[in-house]
Amino acid sequence: MFQPRALVADDCPLTAQVHAGLLESIGYRTAIVESGNAAALEFYRATSGGDPYHLLLLDLDMPDGDGASAARLIRAIEPGPIRVTLVCATGRPLALVETICQSAGFDRIVAKPLNAEIVQAWAGELRSLRFRAAGVSASR
Repeated sequence: MFQPRALVADDCPLTAQVHAGLLESIGYRTAIVESGNAAALEFYRATSGGDPYHLLLLDLDMPDGDGASAARLIRAIEPGPIRVTLVCATGRPLALVETICQSAGFDRIVAKPLNAEIVQAWAGELRSLRFRAAGVSASR
């Protein structure tokens, strides 16, 4: 059975664990890294190894490579026609970072910390993305 993968990048271990747990609650296998540079490296490693991530949740403000830098790098190195879903998580006002996130290639911006309602609202949309990533029609 296909189970999608998510990578959470956040320099706060508690926030990373909470976000990973929420993604696991809707069916994702998750991994956690602590910086944007580590996220880009892990994305490359997983993609090259044939077990790619389907969703990356990147904190915008991290030392050792922020989320926007990581997103630009990931968009530059991602292979194939199916793009990974990039979600920016930030504690900043969303309106102030919208332009930064769009230019970096993020698909969505969310306020930190995530909560169960936000993740549940994604469930249908993410399920559709999972089916496409697995080569299955979403109408099944």
